[in-house]
Amino acid sequence: MTPSASGPRAARGPGGVATLPPNGGARPMGVPQNGGRTVREDTGGRGDAEPGRNGGWDEFGFTPSGFDAAAGFYNWMLGSGEVVCDDQTYQLHGLVPDPALRFDAFLGQVPPEDLADLLEMLDPVLSTVGDYALEYRVQLPDGRIRTLETRGRVVADPASGKPNRMMGLISDVTERRAAEREALRRAAVAARMQEVTAGLASAGTLDELRAAVTAAFPALGASGLLVTDAGQPAEIILECGDLGLTSGRVRVGKDGPVRTAAATGDPMFFTEAAELRRRFPQSVEAVRATGAVSLAVIPIGGVPRMRGVCMIGFDGPRSFDAAERAFLVLAASAIGQAVHRARIHDVELTLAMALQGGMLPRTLRPGPGVELAHRYEAATTGIQVGGDWFDSVQRPDGATLLIIGDVEGHNVQAAGMMYRVRTTLLAYAEQTSDVSKLMQRTNAFVCEFNQEAESPLFATCLLALIDPDTRTITVSRAGHIPPVLALAQEKCAVHHNEPGVPLGVLDGFDYPVWTVPYSAGSVLMLCTDGLLESMDNNLDKGLDRCLAVLDGRREEKLDTVADELLAANRPEGAWKDDVALIVARMA
Repeated sequence: MTPSASGPRAARGPGGVATLPPNGGARPMGVPQNGGRTVREDTGGRGDAEPGRNGGWDEFGFTPSGFDAAAGFYNWMLGSGEVVCDDQTYQLHGLVPDPALRFDAFLGQVPPEDLADLLEMLDPVLSTVGDYALEYRVQLPDGRIRTLETRGRVVADPASGKPNRMMGLISDVTERRAAEREALRRAAVAARMQEVTAGLASAGTLDELRAAVTAAFPALGASGLLVTDAGQPAEIILECGDLGLTSGRVRVGKDGPVRTAAATGDPMFFTEAAELRRRFPQSVEAVRATGAVSLAVIPIGGVPRMRGVCMIGFDGPRSFDAAERAFLVLAASAIGQAVHRARIHDVELTLAMALQGGMLPRTLRPGPGVELAHRYEAATTGIQVGGDWFDSVQRPDGATLLIIGDVEGHNVQAAGMMYRVRTTLLAYAEQTSDVSKLMQRTNAFVCEFNQEAESPLFATCLLALIDPDTRTITVSRAGHIPPVLALAQEKCAVHHNEPGVPLGVLDGFDYPVWTVPYSAGSVLMLCTDGLLESMDNNLDKGLDRCLAVLDGRREEKLDTVADELLAANRPEGAWKDDVALIVARMA
């Protein structure tokens, strides 16, 4: 039997080699190995097969020695349907060796559902002389389905030049294809998991996590998701998506799917409402209210102090085959772990902000003729408390001392040092108005602390004493960013006077000071590097942005000026570093 050339158009693989997908199509039969059937030389390739003769193989262009013994060889005569092959080819097709069998017998081993695809593939292969590679399936007598691969050549009749013979090598590739499919499946799962987890690691807060999970919905194929703690009492921790899961319509009932999954530790998958109705009739209306068509309820293990359950809703039917279930369980676990981290972060951040807030002044105390505005914005994560600080002192002589600084590091030790330096400066400021001596005493304190500390800490600091009697500003800085002064009727400028070394670096250092006169309406700006480097990590560019604000808005209300300075330097996301800012206007 020869496939009809009038069948459906066949597909060809790369390089013009015809291929057949592993789930369909049959394959031509094989050519013999040594010891297989041969064709009498005097038959011209059409005689009876005879064991032990190899001349016929040479006639067909084959030298079977050197091929894998697991492979079979064949010649298929297209005109007569005769198949000349070795025992291995018969065995691969589940046939008993019989030289009388024709192509129809081999074709009969192809599963009926694959036959049309096979014939479609064979049509273009048999119409052209050249090389080919095909795959197809056969069903063995014991019911097993195997995938065979054949590679060879369609040969032309010497007289007519038309295809008259198909010859090739045939082998069983079932296990190889299964391994390839498994590798592809694993790769697909890995790719989907990468999409799901891409934003989870960087999500610090629950709000950030909600955005990350929502962005992963295409990879999940989901429309809504919630994570709940099924403890006593139950708590819904995370809700996101378009379904009613985010509308507070889900209730964690005593015997519902959420508590059942938490209690048993087994995930549950409901492809439609009927399945849910059979198992949990009391939950059908609640789930229907969310708009979910199918549902996955997956317990989250390995999260301390939480009986976590992830509920994933789909707005259409889902088959939830084994691969899909495994993927969703992995995804739910990753999301659950991220929820746990985000909850810890939110708690720690609240504690950190409370700690930092207790260390910094709530208000500043200016002396006569000085108006002040201040801003502080944290860029901390978790318990990473910043070391930026600021303060002011109204001295008995009427002068106003402004203080701003930054302790190296972002941790509890840095915050503790910040608090010590701040309180030390406040104590010394009550005793003297000499900013050089103030800086020296504070430096000596930090150096003494570092001698006993396991890990020494250093700090930058700037002191600015505003004296309304002399109408001067006296400044000393220990490695800190220079001040910006906008004198009345003049363009503002950065005062790059000589700085001293940071506090704690060199004991006994004599800090230089400089004094500048001011007039009514002058504005002074002090800040930490977090303000200036937030957008481009460039202090000079940050200072230029501040100069532009002060030149254009210095007459505004001082709180407005402070807000404008923040707005001019604010990055698109969170601040890269803590920001401390003091703006003073002199009358």
